[in-house]
Amino acid sequence: MDFWIYSIISMIYIILVLWMAIDLSRTKRWLQYPLLLLLVTLSLAYDNGIIAAGEAIGEGNLLMTLSSLRFWLHAFVTPTLVLAGNYILQRSGVRWGRKMATQIAAWLITAGLIIYQIVSSTLAEVQHLTLTVEYGVMRYSAEGQAGPPIMVIIVGIILLVIGILVLVKQKWAWLLVGTALLFIGQLIPIPIESSAATNVFELILILSIWLTIRHQDRNPA
Repeated sequence: MDFWIYSIISMIYIILVLWMAIDLSRTKRWLQYPLLLLLVTLSLAYDNGIIAAGEAIGEGNLLMTLSSLRFWLHAFVTPTLVLAGNYILQRSGVRWGRKMATQIAAWLITAGLIIYQIVSSTLAEVQHLTLTVEYGVMRYSAEGQAGPPIMVIIVGIILLVIGILVLVKQKWAWLLVGTALLFIGQLIPIPIESSAATNVFELILILSIWLTIRHQDRNPA
């Protein structure tokens, strides 16, 4: 069953990437923060796609190399959601959201999270990948990996706070809902025979961030 779940998630991400690319091209925002969300979405499409294709690729160096890239993308790209959140904060009407100190803090936090994830996890993970076959998919995963990484928790907390501020200032709840659902999906065990549940909540989060940006486009603070 997981093959179909990962495949569908990957295809939805690809559609979302195309939607974002068209919108960024139309609004000429290729060098603005929304581009980072597109890169995160593209990396998640790759992540889910490689897991779905694991059985077809088969055990060996090729699948291991492709799987290693999943971990590197996670380390370099996921923390940039802090900058996407900062972009939303700037446009929310919160006064301190536009201050230079806030922008510098967002970049420092992002850089710090990337370095922390690489040093604390990624370097060791890519050297100790083990073959896992479960629920109909084959993939290389990190030994002893359990629960969300600290980096993901910090990113989630930042987005949760921004979601609350957007709800208060702009009466828009979806960023808060998307982030809260991600925490629920990662912290509360779901009694279904699948390893893809968390990935579904990640998709909901990305959709909530993009819809929030589009809402602010139509309804500037």
